[in-house]
Amino acid sequence: MTAELERWLSRATRHLSCDSAAQVRGEIQEHYEAAREAAVNGGATPDRAGQVALTALGSPGRANCEYRKVLLTSAEARLLRQGNWEARAVCSHRLVRSLLFAMPAIALFGAMELFRYGAAELARVLFAGALATGFLFVVPLLPIYTPARSRLVRYVKWAVLAALPVVAFGSEAFKFSWLIIASLWPVAWVEWTRISIRRKLPVAQWPKQLYL
Repeated sequence: MTAELERWLSRATRHLSCDSAAQVRGEIQEHYEAAREAAVNGGATPDRAGQVALTALGSPGRANCEYRKVLLTSAEARLLRQGNWEARAVCSHRLVRSLLFAMPAIALFGAMELFRYGAAELARVLFAGALATGFLFVVPLLPIYTPARSRLVRYVKWAVLAALPVVAFGSEAFKFSWLIIASLWPVAWVEWTRISIRRKLPVAQWPKQLYL
């Protein structure tokens, strides 16, 4: 491999996952060798043929943009690994699963008791916590393995997330908007990344986290 081709590949595979970069490198090297061979057969010198083949590949920056639209990036691959590790850690421990199921129920019971004793503000906050932990801890353990169920769960999830500030803070939700944005921004980033991954992977290859 020439130094010029290696520089082209380095730019074209920037920010791609290891598997995606390896796929791109294999395909580009095949195209490069085919174009170089065609140029040599057309009478070009080996050096000139290499330049012709490299030029035929086009702009590495533009190629990188196109590859990142259809192949997994390093950030997306990292999110998948992290989600898969968390799922294995939870599913492999029965006690952990039991505690996760119990947390929303405990929070809901506490909210009901606080409301009964007149602590309405604290009750609202705890009820919002029950809704949030229910989606965080319980929903991932449910049998959601079809695109239709996946879409339904995501619609409900975002409806609940949108309602949480009002449930927790009532008429003062706007006053705490900075706290709401800071809390929901990581969730929004993860969901945006998952949307990108869903477009790139066939449904048969989706891990459980992509259905949520």
